[in-house]
Amino acid sequence: MASFSTAQFDESFPSQVERVRREITERFIRAHKVLHERERDLLAELQNLVDYFTGERMEEEKIQLMASKELISTIQGNKSKEILDQNVVLMDERIKVLEDTLETIRLNCKNVSLEWDELLEKKLGETGRLRLNLRKSKTTDYKNMFQPVDVFGRRSKKDNSSGVFYHLGSMAIDPVNNYIYICDDGWDRVQVFNSSYDFVFLFGHKMNDPAGICIAQDKVYVTQYHGCCMNVYSMRGQLLHSVGVEGKNELEFAGPFGVDISIDKNSIYITELPNHRVQCLNLDLSFNSFILDILGAIDVKLTSTEVVVLCYCDPCLIIYNYAHELIRHMITKGVGKLVINPARLFIDESGNILITDYDVHCLCVFSHEGELIHKIGKEGQERGEFFHPRGVCINQEGRLLVSSDNPNHAIQIF
Repeated sequence: MASFSTAQFDESFPSQVERVRREITERFIRAHKVLHERERDLLAELQNLVDYFTGERMEEEKIQLMASKELISTIQGNKSKEILDQNVVLMDERIKVLEDTLETIRLNCKNVSLEWDELLEKKLGETGRLRLNLRKSKTTDYKNMFQPVDVFGRRSKKDNSSGVFYHLGSMAIDPVNNYIYICDDGWDRVQVFNSSYDFVFLFGHKMNDPAGICIAQDKVYVTQYHGCCMNVYSMRGQLLHSVGVEGKNELEFAGPFGVDISIDKNSIYITELPNHRVQCLNLDLSFNSFILDILGAIDVKLTSTEVVVLCYCDPCLIIYNYAHELIRHMITKGVGKLVINPARLFIDESGNILITDYDVHCLCVFSHEGELIHKIGKEGQERGEFFHPRGVCINQEGRLLVSSDNPNHAIQIF
């Protein structure tokens, strides 16, 4: 008869399943990181090739070859003229190869798997240099989103038990295990759900109206609107740091709202509604700079090249570069316009811009150029309908999540 240890009996079947699932997840994440690093190296190599064949280095090489050819042709009476003539032929061949390669790339660049920027000529004129637009091959089909595939959570002004919300706000996805972190400013806490939308835990230490949330480097960053600060927590909700007091100076806040982080740029961007600005901190929470004069700055999202700010201006979307130079305004706001009361902002992997409209009770999806693609939802309490939607994000599986104050389904998954 086979023998079993006491430890085997002590571990319940659900615990065994959870342990195996966690081990598989950890192995997958390690493999994913290796593939991601390899992909990054290949993209860098491709970018170098594109820069070489379409940049100044190729032209410089041609100029050097032509100069050498002219110098050789001026030499008279040299005993090695036969060798020099051979060098001239080789130079001509090299110049021809460079010219043919450049022409081939220019003709066929739009056929490569990395889509060439459609506004290439315009951007060349604006920036004076080539920029390769690296787009994900997978795009989200927003136009076919009508009914959610799942819902979870409910709203209550009296019940503060787990999985119940009073006033939902921003959401963030943990990129490691796909957990969902949701601000509930009604009960001054953050609730966490797993990828199956089951409640896991909550935390709310030193929270006063949590407004914005993002996750980076195994830390959770939460702005406190009435607390006039930003708190940094561990992934399990332990308070690690807090920065800011009420005011208008450096490292002071008035109504801090949206927050986003760029590890590559060593920057944390925080919008301040009453101060009409965006405050930029370094990753060590020291002050970096301001972007000023933004009427009612609500939310901010960062891309590899742009700082995108949602505000109460008209147009309500302002885009800057990382030098904080204005690039453009877009998306009109007001009655009869594209949006009436913007609430939260999200940018997907294809560069599409998602804005929840608090008063129209819908989610508006725009292209990177500001063209309206689709509107999802309307006012109501049925599935596919919203009441004052705010939070919006997309999880690791490509599912769209929208939070609203609907009594029976607080978060809907499309």
